[in-house]
Amino acid sequence: MATEIQDIADNCTRFWVVSRQQGEGWPKEGDTHTSIAFSLKANAPGALLKVLQLFSDRQINLSRIESRPSKRALGDYLFFVDLEIHQRPAVVSDCLCALKEATDILKVFGSYQFLDLGA
Repeated sequence: MATEIQDIADNCTRFWVVSRQQGEGWPKEGDTHTSIAFSLKANAPGALLKVLQLFSDRQINLSRIESRPSKRALGDYLFFVDLEIHQRPAVVSDCLCALKEATDILKVFGSYQFLDLGA
């Protein structure tokens, strides 16, 4: 296999191993990250802040956050977020329950271990 083929030195590629196990992909012991997507209930001032405050209140770090237009309406976005679990799956599960109430749509893509193969 070829090595060092990137054109930017700090580039990295993420690979996922996908399988069907355990319920809805909610965090369990040993997982390091959870990936989710959500949309807001309304396009209103402070709507995103209220959702992000749920993570802050529980000291959950977001290692990635992206927004993409939902194509449903002008100003309506989908947010894709990776959460760092840090051996606290119960806290993250509690946050996901609160997110269900605070968002219009919540999709939990899954929880997993992040393996640093570059080290």
